[in-house]
Amino acid sequence: MSDKKKITILILLGIISIVVGLIILFISNLKKDQQNMNDRISIIIKEYNSFSQDLNKVNKTRDTLHKDFLDKIYYDTFEKNDTSYKNRLLEYEEDVTDISKNNKKLKEYCNSNIYYSSSDANSKCSAFNLAYEQMVNSFVDDINKYNSNISAYNSWLNEQGNTSSLKLEKYKTKKTYIDFNKDGNYSGKEEVKKDEKK
Repeated sequence: MSDKKKITILILLGIISIVVGLIILFISNLKKDQQNMNDRISIIIKEYNSFSQDLNKVNKTRDTLHKDFLDKIYYDTFEKNDTSYKNRLLEYEEDVTDISKNNKKLKEYCNSNIYYSSSDANSKCSAFNLAYEQMVNSFVDDINKYNSNISAYNSWLNEQGNTSSLKLEKYKTKKTYIDFNKDGNYSGKEEVKKDEKK
């Protein structure tokens, strides 16, 4: 066999080895991606159940706060109860913050515009994105409502000419309205009716 034929055969074997190597690498990466997706799906399904339970607790807390003092205020006892009200709002905020911290993977996996092969994972992601947005926006609404009650109370003190009672401070939070599922709506945020706007 001539040297030219040997070189040609070696070159062909080299090219075939490279092609086979690339195909094996491609298949290996495909399997890794599939495994990664399957892991994500398992995490979404498992962690959504935990999120759902935590969310139910926060919603119960929220309902209680509305019954106890967010939906009605009594001016004659407001100053006396303001500190305990604020402490309860702080606990409520801590619960909302904890849910946010404890669900980092759901926030990442469900808000990355990935369509999963599991319809269960996709529906849980849609539900999570909406519920998380509603939870944060409802909290911000509740704080705005409480602060509006404080403004009304302070105005009432002025109208009464009451200088002996302290003016109350508003509750401060860094949380703001979010559009977590990026649909252009702020779910959970109460719409202010036109006749209520000042």
